[in-house]
Amino acid sequence: MTIGEKIREIRIKRGLTQSDLGGDLVTPSMISQIEADRAKPSYPLLMEIANRLGMPVEYFMNEMDDQFLFNARLTIATYQSAIGDAVAAREQLESIQSAPEQGLTHQEYVLTLAQTYRKLGQYHEATGHLEHLRELAYRTQDQRLLFFVCKESGYVEAGLTNVDGAMHEWSRALEIGHALRQSNAMANMDLIVLMTEIMLQLQQLIEDHPGHFPNPGNYLQQARALTAETPDLRSVCDRLVADALDCITSDPARAKILADKANTLFTFSRLVEHVVVIQTRLSDIEEDSIERDPWQQAALAMTSIYPDAFLVTACEQIEKLLASGQFDHAEHRAKQAREVLRALANYHSQRDLAENTIRLEIIDAQLAVIRGDIQSGIDRLKPLVDDYPPSAETKHRIRACALLVLWYGELSETDWVIHYCRQMERLMAPQTSQTPLYL
Repeated sequence: MTIGEKIREIRIKRGLTQSDLGGDLVTPSMISQIEADRAKPSYPLLMEIANRLGMPVEYFMNEMDDQFLFNARLTIATYQSAIGDAVAAREQLESIQSAPEQGLTHQEYVLTLAQTYRKLGQYHEATGHLEHLRELAYRTQDQRLLFFVCKESGYVEAGLTNVDGAMHEWSRALEIGHALRQSNAMANMDLIVLMTEIMLQLQQLIEDHPGHFPNPGNYLQQARALTAETPDLRSVCDRLVADALDCITSDPARAKILADKANTLFTFSRLVEHVVVIQTRLSDIEEDSIERDPWQQAALAMTSIYPDAFLVTACEQIEKLLASGQFDHAEHRAKQAREVLRALANYHSQRDLAENTIRLEIIDAQLAVIRGDIQSGIDRLKPLVDDYPPSAETKHRIRACALLVLWYGELSETDWVIHYCRQMERLMAPQTSQTPLYL
């Protein structure tokens, strides 16, 4: 039996009309089309129909296994790509036998492909997929799709070091995002998350290229205003429910999705809270836990999806403080960053934290030299340069070499100056653009 035939059979057994079954979900005409197999219900709709018929959703799903398998693989790949595991995401996407050639799932599939290729550094492939979606968005006047295309294209342009291109794409994405918030075409909380991400990227772009843009906006202030109503996870849950209530009569299916998101977020936030409470209470009886700050543990547990987010910002601020001569403040910030790094080690692998571990080592070496101990700074940096992990960013190796050249120069040790100058030249040779040296 087909899905439609099963629905019709159980509906008649239950004594329900098509209007009864559709209720506030869909029209009787849509139920008729589903029962006649002229239309296939989405998974959320099928779940609602199954609930109203008093049947498990699995009873109706056999015919839709392929569609659900595709959706499951795509959703897993989207998550893998989002957390930075682009290789696993590509493998997941390549395992899909037949992807749809049109519709929303086609758009999501191609967008995830583009994002995955971009994170693998395959910018040509990413651009090809994005231009296909851009043409589709303009042809269908789909502002939602165009928003995602511009957002992802900004990352591609940034990866290609096209600063103006990145600024153009991200600015256009923000413009479309503000319009989407007014039109109610996307969930408000989804837009807040995505637009805040874009604002932070734009702010970083401006800070990395001072004087390049004639009239740069203050995107940090814009981001603060946008996120003012959602300072914590409970507020996010409340906002999702408020959005669900706003559309419950006009779009009950969407309202349910938003409410489900709120319940899921709330449930697992509570789990993390329980973990923090357990750790805090155990600190009373475990000697190695005495120095743990429970508030720090709570903050990290709630925000450590991307461990780099805080540490990269902290390192940038410390480097600015060093450059401006605020050494005491820089040392205090560095101490805080090291404490956070140690705490994050409870949640993430050394591989995830390696880049920022090395960056903080370079900062510590600078602080040692500032305190008057040049040899100590050199002793810290030499192992980092000579035994650098292959995955480390070249710009940090260049920076470490530049510092060693500077410090050995102050000690008048010419041979070592020449040695690290040559190392620096070898590192800079393959680069297409000059790497700034923060001394």
